[in-house]
Amino acid sequence: MISGKYIFSQINEVFQRLLNRLNMVPYWDLILSIITFIYISYHHAWLSDDAFISFRVVDNFANGFGLRWNVVERVQVYTNPLLVLILLLPYILWKNIVAISFISSFLFGVLSLVFLKKISSSRFSFFIAVIYLFSSRAFIDYTYSGLENCLNHLIQAIFFFILWKAPAEPEKSRLPALTFWVSIGLVSRLDLILVLFIPYLVLFFLEFSKGLINWKTILRSALYGSPIIIWFLFAGIYYGSFLPNTYYAKTNITETFLETALQGWHYYERQQLWDPIAFLFFPIAILVGLFFKRFNKLALLTLISLLPFFLYLISVGGDFMVGRFFTPAIFMFGLSLAKEFPFKKKEAIFLIILLFIYNIQFRLTPFHPMPKKISYYKEVRSFEAGMPYDIADEKGFYYLDTGLAFRKYPTSWLANLADKNNVFDVKESVVIQGMIGRSGYVYGPDYYIVDKFALADPLLARLSGSGRIGHKKRKIPKGYIDGLKKGENGILDPDLKQYYDGILKLTRGPIFTAERWNLFWKFQFGEYKKYTKEYIRAEGLLY
Repeated sequence: MISGKYIFSQINEVFQRLLNRLNMVPYWDLILSIITFIYISYHHAWLSDDAFISFRVVDNFANGFGLRWNVVERVQVYTNPLLVLILLLPYILWKNIVAISFISSFLFGVLSLVFLKKISSSRFSFFIAVIYLFSSRAFIDYTYSGLENCLNHLIQAIFFFILWKAPAEPEKSRLPALTFWVSIGLVSRLDLILVLFIPYLVLFFLEFSKGLINWKTILRSALYGSPIIIWFLFAGIYYGSFLPNTYYAKTNITETFLETALQGWHYYERQQLWDPIAFLFFPIAILVGLFFKRFNKLALLTLISLLPFFLYLISVGGDFMVGRFFTPAIFMFGLSLAKEFPFKKKEAIFLIILLFIYNIQFRLTPFHPMPKKISYYKEVRSFEAGMPYDIADEKGFYYLDTGLAFRKYPTSWLANLADKNNVFDVKESVVIQGMIGRSGYVYGPDYYIVDKFALADPLLARLSGSGRIGHKKRKIPKGYIDGLKKGENGILDPDLKQYYDGILKLTRGPIFTAERWNLFWKFQFGEYKKYTKEYIRAEGLLY
């Protein structure tokens, strides 16, 4: 009878022979990872509808209208300023947003792998981290999608590379360099600070205890942190708000904190069922180390550093896109596996076999192409069957339309989106919509789009909304739409009409006037921050 010990010894022998041959090729592990990433990218690259909200802003800027959604008003409808700014020049030179998004996401992904390799304590650690990340649906789904996740991964990789590398000059503080990347991370997405803050704080106190922090270091750090200051100044002056419009749309809600937190808990539950490897593998790696009599204290520090991020996700109710908001934590686990787990050969073989079995058993991991059966996508799009707690598999929902591997399918939108073909029969210049991204992008600047979920609407975002997380429906004020069509404030409710007058002055009026800056203070910090009174609502426009 063949024993398990004998089987493992044979696997170990084959593994060692293969490793000896591969070690003859420089950087073979990185090369193999990039080749695998190319394969995975082809089968899993896609674009979300929300990405085209940012893309419409990019298109409007390229056509001379400024960083705007509707060209008549200054409203920050995007939460990813850095990505928007990065895309501007390529789009001005080559107006194919589909290709630009796919290429930039791929490059961000490759650079993240390069820094992951630089961080890694061994080839085993690098390989296990890469296989883990490539096994996670959430990580790969949002490496693409057109959203900022892939850029955030690269920022994380550079930040921790600087944090963890042995300093060339031990007497020189790393605080200014890390402050710069924290600042860049904030410009990319404000809540990324929750992943970077505790490691940054730990470094500050360690260097302070060594006497490396002085006034010169603090002044240099303040200078290096200027990107986020510059952005806040620009947003405050140009948009009349330090925070994006989406912040108001998603926080002015009728649900209680407990109801929101319960939805956040459901977001975790959905993640565990949809992408179980994401949160299970890291503790398994810790337990395997214990089995081999090696306790990893640094891994526990990783978990502690992510605690504010995890609590934040619960407090805001998670998101309607399963997996999306977890990718910074998943990538942090990957970085920690690469750096903080000096795997021995037996541990590495065991974990690689475990990952291999997982990918064989779970047919929807990124190592497999997307399903070819149309019935799969119909089920994903079904609110009854495919969206527990209204949390969607966003890639499954849109893949038939925007999946790279399905670009030749009759259902694909990619050619029309690349050429910006307006395939819609739009009869009115003012359009009320829910999924505003793709349609808004192809409509072009001549159409004013009212977002019934208020993400892009400066008035509706200040009114209370309720419903699905991230998609809080608003009750349209009576006269609002007619007024937009006429280019005036047509709201019938007198108090709300006066309130909207203030928004019009903020978003459409001259920037440098005393009246506008007085309104800026009231809308940003004072009594106008949100509108809480009852108002006259339009019949038939309750969404």
